[in-house]
Amino acid sequence: MTSSLRLFIRRVLSDWNYQYRALRIAVDWIIALYFVIPLILVVGYQYYSWWQAQPAWFSWIPLSLVTLIFYLFTWAGTIRFFVEEGDQLFLRQNESWFKHLMVLGWRYSLILQGATTLLLFAVFLPLLVRTFGFSTAQVACLFIFTYLLKVNLGMARQLLALNLYGIVLWLARIVMFAGVFFLYQAPVAHLSDRFVYSWIGVLLLLVLFVFLSKLRFRQKGAFFADIARESDSRMRIVSILLIRVVKRRIKPTRKHPLLFGRSQRLFRGTGASSGLSDFLTKSFFRNGTQWRLTIQFVLVMSTGLFFLPGPLKIIIWIVAACLLAYWRKQFCKEELSAPFLKLFDIQDTAKHQALQAAMPILVLPALLLISLCVGISFFTWWGPLLMLGAAIPLAYGTSSVFTSWY
Repeated sequence: MTSSLRLFIRRVLSDWNYQYRALRIAVDWIIALYFVIPLILVVGYQYYSWWQAQPAWFSWIPLSLVTLIFYLFTWAGTIRFFVEEGDQLFLRQNESWFKHLMVLGWRYSLILQGATTLLLFAVFLPLLVRTFGFSTAQVACLFIFTYLLKVNLGMARQLLALNLYGIVLWLARIVMFAGVFFLYQAPVAHLSDRFVYSWIGVLLLLVLFVFLSKLRFRQKGAFFADIARESDSRMRIVSILLIRVVKRRIKPTRKHPLLFGRSQRLFRGTGASSGLSDFLTKSFFRNGTQWRLTIQFVLVMSTGLFFLPGPLKIIIWIVAACLLAYWRKQFCKEELSAPFLKLFDIQDTAKHQALQAAMPILVLPALLLISLCVGISFFTWWGPLLMLGAAIPLAYGTSSVFTSWY
């Protein structure tokens, strides 16, 4: 290669060729002739008819639903830099070439994100104009606002992934997803009556994008994460066709665990049972998958219990405690059957004692959150106090029942 521009063009063309060959696997000439082409003609005619006469079911679609679709679209996609694993041997030595390659990939991603955003708006344009009565200026403002939010989210999610790991990254993404949605929904909902605020939002997003872009290009230690992201983007179509079986990730590892990073012993006493209790407790609270599943379980159960009638709340609350105890027991038994533990002469009695000691601690945090939500649903000052107090004996009681046998 004689220049970084030619190298970038070669990689883009290689990516296009790869995506085309992946599509050819699923869409041959028979499928294209008998399904894809007729479908395009039918959809094109239907789209034309929407401009001629508004369908009756258009009036059933609220603006909030369209806003949600647009927001989910802004959350998809990423900013690509077209770096490869071999660059660490040669291209990284030429700093100007490498930076120029990243800048070209950044520009390419901005153009591609703009094209996909324009395509989405073209699909919803009859609904925006004919049903919601948006003017040309309002549609243009909504398009720019959505596009800038999309590229800002792409940069922000990359920065989060480069600086946070595990459950902290997962929680940060949830907070950002929920918080940004409300910030996006408010200007769109008032686009007609408070038009000037939307343009102020566009200006703020533009300033934020410049700041995030500079911060991203100055980020150190992002080379291998960029390689993993590029691999994911390149394999996107193949992963969909193969149900994401071949997807490969390079995950950064945390040097010290977030919880109990410097702790020694959690349980007093000597012997194998005390050490195994520590092992089970730390294994659970350091397991990101268990945290994610627990948070999902707590959210679902808390939401359901909040709206249930009083007597049924208590029954489902006890059932939730039993499910948590059973779940924790299965996790502990799986951990106690780890291959490295078989290297030691540990009796089943010691494993049983460790299970009995660790189980209440594993059940209690999730049960306390569920109990707090149940107490709040009573709409009394004593409800949360009563349910939090009752959660402790319930956690120990259900744990004792499920650990009465090993």
